Amino acid sequence: MEKDHEIVDARVTESSVAMLADDAIINIAEQVEKRVSAIQKIKLYALKLTNVYDWIDQGGRPYLYGSGAEKVARMFGISWRINEPEKENLGEGHYMFTYKGFFSLGGAEVEAIGTRSSKDPFFKKYKWVGKERVELPASEIDPGDVKKSALTNCVSNGVGKLLGIRNLTYEELESATGITKDMITKFTYKGESGSPSFKSEGSSEVSGVVEKVEFKKGTNKSGKAYTMYMIHIAGESYKTFSESFAKNAQKAREQGKTVNVSFTKSQYGNDLESLTVIEKEAEGEATERLPGEEG
Repeated sequence: MEKDHEIVDARVTESSVAMLADDAIINIAEQVEKRVSAIQKIKLYALKLTNVYDWIDQGGRPYLYGSGAEKVARMFGISWRINEPEKENLGEGHYMFTYKGFFSLGGAEVEAIGTRSSKDPFFKKYKWVGKERVELPASEIDPGDVKKSALTNCVSNGVGKLLGIRNLTYEELESATGITKDMITKFTYKGESGSPSFKSEGSSEVSGVVEKVEFKKGTNKSGKAYTMYMIHIAGESYKTFSESFAKNAQKAREQGKTVNVSFTKSQYGNDLESLTVIEKEAEGEATERLPGEEG
């Protein structure tokens, strides 16, 4: 009898363990389902907070720009701590800054890296020698610009990683926001086909969709009236006194065409030097690395 009693106890125990295991698996499955649903909702809401000017085209895929990442981070209450940058010498006067950051939302935390190199096309500077454009040495590049871009890269990567909005497709972006590929600014950092526009020493070049054109009237110290135009492209403004530039920019905006501009930076902002409407992008053109791209 004692043995039978022991056998019955053993069988009941094994059955109970099996039942507990089944219950645990069901609970795990339910929790996973809830978490997946929550992640999908967070991703959807994060995307809905953005607009067309928060995105750039990166190699045929949408990439959340730094300003967009910071806007989403504020709305979700994301906090972060970022280490001091490390600087690596790359030779020939070039260097690379690397930031490591830790981004938190609720009880979740992710680690992200942001890098930027002075070799990236965005930072290159040129001067015109006759009709030939000559690249200036690395010593002409402002280290502060490279450092700031690396920090922005880190924030974009961290926020995107935490909210699951990296490596998106245009189908996902359009489904959530209505934003399509042809609505997003595409940056290029090299001259388009055709005759080059004039660029002074130390000037930069960028292409994008015109967001808006504004103007301001005033009088200079000599009492002469003037009209200054502000052309906005991807969150940056470029000022000019050229009515022709302003009209061409407004026309490009209305037609949804990209413009290529060259400009110089001063203590008062970006001074526009040239503006060219790009009728058609060159097919098969190589994609260059962007200032917000994964490091």
